[in-house]
Amino acid sequence: MRIGVRAGARLSRFLRSTTFRLFVPVVLFQLVATGGVLTFVWIAGQQSVRDEQRALVEELRDDLLDTWQDGGSIALRANIERRLRSEGRRAPVLLLADREGRALAGNLSALPPPDAGGGSLFETVLYRSDSSRPQTMALSQTRLADGSTLLAGIEIGRDLKLQRSFEQALLAALLLALPLTMLVAVLTSRLVGQRVHDMAQTAHRVGSGVLDARVPLDGSGDAFDELAGEINAMLARIETLVGELRVVAEGLAHDLRSPVTRLRSALEQAAREASDPAGEAAMQRALTEADTLTRILTTALQIGRAEAGIGRDGFEETALAPFLEDLATLYEPYAEEQGFALTAEAPQGLSLPFHRELMGQALGNLVDNAVKYATGGSAIVLCAETRDENVVLGVRDNGPGIPETRREAALQRFGRLDPTRATAGSGLGLALAEAVAKLHGGRIELADAPDGGLEVRMLLSRG
Repeated sequence: MRIGVRAGARLSRFLRSTTFRLFVPVVLFQLVATGGVLTFVWIAGQQSVRDEQRALVEELRDDLLDTWQDGGSIALRANIERRLRSEGRRAPVLLLADREGRALAGNLSALPPPDAGGGSLFETVLYRSDSSRPQTMALSQTRLADGSTLLAGIEIGRDLKLQRSFEQALLAALLLALPLTMLVAVLTSRLVGQRVHDMAQTAHRVGSGVLDARVPLDGSGDAFDELAGEINAMLARIETLVGELRVVAEGLAHDLRSPVTRLRSALEQAAREASDPAGEAAMQRALTEADTLTRILTTALQIGRAEAGIGRDGFEETALAPFLEDLATLYEPYAEEQGFALTAEAPQGLSLPFHRELMGQALGNLVDNAVKYATGGSAIVLCAETRDENVVLGVRDNGPGIPETRREAALQRFGRLDPTRATAGSGLGLALAEAVAKLHGGRIELADAPDGGLEVRMLLSRG
């Protein structure tokens, strides 16, 4: 049942795809063009055969009428008999009949039915007097001045056979054109689809942090090559701007750490030397803010490095169950102190290549967020599971959660929802998790936990 649903979904996506929408008009155009050409050839061939038959019959009739005008009925009968003797089986169809329709000369025994000769040239099936088989003939019937009737024509059975063979050849050509047309359409669709796929893959890599990725050029200079060149120029400019911005941000964060560290040392010294309890308390509050600022700067540097792709060389295949259990053990005392039970859930045997330190920091930040903001909750779970072609790593709680309309704001860097403003924090926990997810070719999403509360998921590709 599930396989059928998936197949139906894939078919539905294919029918809505640009590849299919390109495939259909190409096939229809090719078929219409091929059918139009073959139809024209068929009509032109038929017309050519008819014109040739008409010309032969009219030439034969005119020659016999000239004979009748020069020598009368006797000369006409002599001409007919001479033609029949000299041409034998290949002789034309000839008949001279009197007023009553009796045959006077020729190789037909009687005139055709009255309704057969309605036009100057007509086709009918008759028996020759020297043949026992019916033959298809193209005839011209002329009423002479003395009341007799002259019938002149040719046998067209061979022409009809050739015409049928010609029609069969055209039909075979049309049937052959159908798979060729579909092949051309498929190749065209694949060519266009591949160029677009290359651009989409490049965009995906750039979105994943590989800012030096570029769309491959084939050197054809066509519209796709021109578009790829413009995209590459745009990406080069973006890489330059992002690099400059990152250098400024990382440099600022790095440079601020030294004065903040010196400030903290000075505050510690002042706190030790303070004799006034109120002054000492103020110094301790300043030390707490200095620690917060240090964590913000450290996290900002981690985010910058992750977005720059630093750390990919540190990926190693890691079993998720032991990894999450170690994290749960590390953060369990902190969670219990705030009234939460921290556990880990992961299937045995599931593993994934990733940067252990960065992934641990990202998940630790998510646990810290859950402890701080899942007010009223009692349980936090570090979880892992497989979903389609991805591995999902996440943290879920049973607190109040985040309304769906506010989740986009929560994912923004330094983004903190109004109810959390009174809680200490920097608003960089989700931003770091998102940067780490992108470093691993994945993404982050917020969803409702099964038991209520919030689940923060990192969807990571197995590749």
